[in-house]
Amino acid sequence: MDSLTQITLGAAVGEVVLGKKAGNRAMIWGAVAGTIPDLDIIANFFTSDIHALAIHRGFSHSIVFAVITAPLFAWLVYQFYQYEIDRSKGYKSSITGLGILLCLAVFGSSVIAPLLRGESFSLNTTLIVVGLSALILRWLWKYYQTAWSDVGQQVTWREWSWLFFWSVFTHPLLDSLTAFGTQLFLPFSDYRVALNVISVADPIYTFPFLICLITASMMTRGSNRRAIANWSGIALSSIYMLWCINNKFKVNRIFESSLQHAEIPYVRYTNGPVIFNNILWSGTAETEDAYYMGMYSINDKRPYIKFRKVPKNHDLLAPYEDTYEIKTLRWFSNGFFNVEKKADGQFVLNDLRYGSSNAAVEEVDKPLEFVFKFNITDKDGKFEVTESREMREEALDEEGGMTEMLKTVWKRAEGI
Repeated sequence: MDSLTQITLGAAVGEVVLGKKAGNRAMIWGAVAGTIPDLDIIANFFTSDIHALAIHRGFSHSIVFAVITAPLFAWLVYQFYQYEIDRSKGYKSSITGLGILLCLAVFGSSVIAPLLRGESFSLNTTLIVVGLSALILRWLWKYYQTAWSDVGQQVTWREWSWLFFWSVFTHPLLDSLTAFGTQLFLPFSDYRVALNVISVADPIYTFPFLICLITASMMTRGSNRRAIANWSGIALSSIYMLWCINNKFKVNRIFESSLQHAEIPYVRYTNGPVIFNNILWSGTAETEDAYYMGMYSINDKRPYIKFRKVPKNHDLLAPYEDTYEIKTLRWFSNGFFNVEKKADGQFVLNDLRYGSSNAAVEEVDKPLEFVFKFNITDKDGKFEVTESREMREEALDEEGGMTEMLKTVWKRAEGI
C-alpha cells in the first residue's frame, strides 16, 4: 500500500498497544515502525531497476524481519527515553523546526510550484494542505510547550518491542493483499504473497481511517473516547477490506463464467482492482499461446466480460532467458507478461497483472498501453533492462492527461 496508508495503520496499531501509557508518542513511533519496511526503496539509488525490483518488499517485509528487528528498535527508543533526550530544548527545537520546514515544503510543492508552472489554482489541494499543516503545527506547539514526559518511567523495553513488532508486522500483511505482493516468508522462500484484493492506493480505505486517527490524537490519553475513535478507524478499514474480499470472489465467478462462455481454454487467470478504487477490476487469463484481458465493474449490468487477445511473444526472449534480468521479471510478474518488438528492433516486456491504462475504453482496434513495462535493449554487446516510465511521464506532461485517464476509469466503473 501507499506510504500514507502504512503510516496510518502503524500509528493506529501503536495506539492500541501503548496508547494508554505513551499517548500520541505511541502513535508517532507506530507510524515510524509502519514506515520502516519501505526503507528498502533506498536501493533504488544504488542499484539497477531490476535489482531494486527484487529487493523491494523483500526481506524487510518478512515475518522474520519483524521478529528480529522489533527488539532492536525498541531498545533504541527505550534508551532514548531513559536518557531523557526527549526533554532537552535542543531536541524539541530541532523537531519543531523540521516540522515547520516539512509543512513549508509540502505547501510549496503542492500549491506554489504548480502556479509557477502556469497551472490553475486548486482550492481543494490548498485547503487539504493548509488543514493538515495546521494540525501538524498545533501538535508541534503543544509538544514544544510540554515540560517533560513520563514515558521513560512508564513504558518498558518489552512493551516497546510489542509496539514495534505489531506495527512492522502489519505492514507486509496489508501489502500482501495487493497485486504487488510481498515476500513474507524470506529467507526461507521468495514466494510473493499477492492476494490482489485491494489497490496499492485506495482513498476509501485510507481517509476514514486517517480521520479517526487524527480525531483520537486530539483526545485525552487513556480515555474511552480516544479508544473508541481509534478502534472506529480500524473497524471501518477492516469492514471495507471485507467488502473488497467479497468483490474479489464475485469478480472471480464472473471471470470464470465469462471465459467459459467465450470458450477460451485458459490455464490460469489473475485479476485485481484498478488504482484508487475497488469497483473496477482488470483481469488477465493465460492460454497456451496468448493472454486474454478484460475489465469488469461491480456496477456492470451485463453478466459477462469482454476480452481482448494479447499475444505472448515469449519466444522473442529466447536469447536472454538465462539472464538475471529476465529470470527476475518472470518471477516478479508471476509469468503474466508479454513481449512487444519496437520499431528500432528492441523489446518491451509488459507486466499484465496491472492491466492497461486505456483498456477501460474498450476500443478493440486501439493498441493497449500497459501500466507496468520494461525496456529491453541489446546494442553493441550491451544487454540492459530498465523500467519504462514513458506512459506516466506522458500522462503528467500532457495537459489534463492524468485527469482524463482517471475520468475514463471512473466512467467505466459506473458500469455497462
